[in-house]
Amino acid sequence: MRSKGLNVAFLGSLKSVALFLIFGFVIVINIVPILWGVKTSIMSPSDIFAFPPKIFNFEASFEHYIRIFEGGYLSTFVNSILYCVASIAFGLILGLLAAYGFDRFSFRFKKPMFYLIVFCIPLSIGSSALIIPNYLYMSQLGFLNEWYTLPILYTAYNLPMAIWIIKSGVETIPVEVDEAATIDGASRFYIVFGMVSVLCRPALAAAALFIFLGAWNEFILSSIMINSPNLRPVQLAIYQYLGFFGQEWGPLTAAAATAIIPSIIVFTFLGKMLISGLTAGSVKS
Repeated sequence: MRSKGLNVAFLGSLKSVALFLIFGFVIVINIVPILWGVKTSIMSPSDIFAFPPKIFNFEASFEHYIRIFEGGYLSTFVNSILYCVASIAFGLILGLLAAYGFDRFSFRFKKPMFYLIVFCIPLSIGSSALIIPNYLYMSQLGFLNEWYTLPILYTAYNLPMAIWIIKSGVETIPVEVDEAATIDGASRFYIVFGMVSVLCRPALAAAALFIFLGAWNEFILSSIMINSPNLRPVQLAIYQYLGFFGQEWGPLTAAAATAIIPSIIVFTFLGKMLISGLTAGSVKS
């Protein structure tokens, strides 16, 4: 019995070591390219192309950051922030209203409509499949190359995911809460935006995070819909350093390193709510 217990303990330790090595390998694979890009962004051009590559023995310089900000990179950075804020605001408002309606009301074709929304989630992630019809529709409406062009499309693309996530949060709130608020004289507007929105805050945070990622990292759609330099988002600004005659590695990595800062900040504040927002209501049918 003792030897059997030792074998079980040994297998358990071996499994823990194997999991540690696997996760360590995954972390290294994901972190090293980011650290290498940040390092490249503070190296001089001569050090970037030095062989063998310099890892520590180089002189730090911020010339690439100065160059991109003097070239108008900051305005594209601000554009992307405004696009994300507008997309998150509209996405959460429309997503909360739709999720509340699907959970609280009974109406004709309720289930087929919700299934249609769920089926649209993969389609919204693969937005390149919708570029041609969206371009034709936006062209007919006169919505191309405007400040509101990208927020409208980003909201539409990420709305199915937002509705699905927020609905899982609304499901955790008992209907009796609405009934008690109605008896006390609360309006439907207050119930939805004053009570339900507070009680399902983790789900709203998770939905906001997905909308942000979908809007901030999008490239193909913005490259087609936007032509004006004043309206370009940050991803298009990064692409400008991939020239016809080669890549400008210094400015390219400096722009890319700056572009990941908002993602880090958002995950820092909303990351804790992500899992709870996604798993809310998962035990319900």
